[in-house]
Amino acid sequence: MITSKQKENASKFSSLHKTSKLFVLPNAWDIGSAVVFEKAGFPAVATSSAGIAHSMGYSDGEQIDFEELLYLVERMAKRVSIPLSVDFERGFGESGDEVKEKARRLLYAGAIGFNIEDGLPDGMLSPVQLQVEKIEALCQLKKELDLDFVINARTCTYLLDVADEEGKLETAIERGNAFLSAGADCVFVPGAMEEDTMAALVSGIKGPLNILLTNKSADFRRLEEIGVRRLSIGSALSRWSYGKAIDLADNLMKWDTDEMRSNWFTLDKANNFFKI
Repeated sequence: MITSKQKENASKFSSLHKTSKLFVLPNAWDIGSAVVFEKAGFPAVATSSAGIAHSMGYSDGEQIDFEELLYLVERMAKRVSIPLSVDFERGFGESGDEVKEKARRLLYAGAIGFNIEDGLPDGMLSPVQLQVEKIEALCQLKKELDLDFVINARTCTYLLDVADEEGKLETAIERGNAFLSAGADCVFVPGAMEEDTMAALVSGIKGPLNILLTNKSADFRRLEEIGVRRLSIGSALSRWSYGKAIDLADNLMKWDTDEMRSNWFTLDKANNFFKI
């Protein structure tokens, strides 16, 4: 069932894409990290498919079962009050109808937005028409549920390095505009790219542009000046957290607990932080 609170959150999230200002969208990998982002003051939170997969002991790429994702989204949506967007990967289906029904279940669980991508496991891109079919099916779902959730259409053109620089730019713009014409609300082009490339994407794609945080996209003020609308952190923080845990586990194997015991986040502080 779609609630009035969910409709309000969907409207809030949609409005973030309709201003001239950049907004940073953090990506949670579990319920606790979603709480952290809400308490930090972010206006919305998204999931990270890689972060969630790693938290369940899998590699990224639709390795987790859809029911596992559904359970986590439902629990996450119940615990935080800010808008929650879901990294839907390829939609856990290879037809518009399949994607639509999976999305319906995630919306009933509390989601108000989706990333849907065109990257395939073999390093190729899905046919444009298949992605258009999926996006059009999601648009039909908007009407059926009377819920203005955000469709963030991702093209993995740069992430998968499918062509030379000129070819990648042309492909990303072509796909982005096709997705927008099908009803997408925003276009996501992840990957490390130069500033002039980001500017060209902003100019060529006729809708809001979402960029992924990399070493080349860390100047948020400059991104806003260029015209980037949405900045996602992806799995950056979840990977940092696991990297730190790996280091501490290695230290523990050597009977070295100095850093672990020097943690400022004591049990009392943790319990107070996560208190409902």
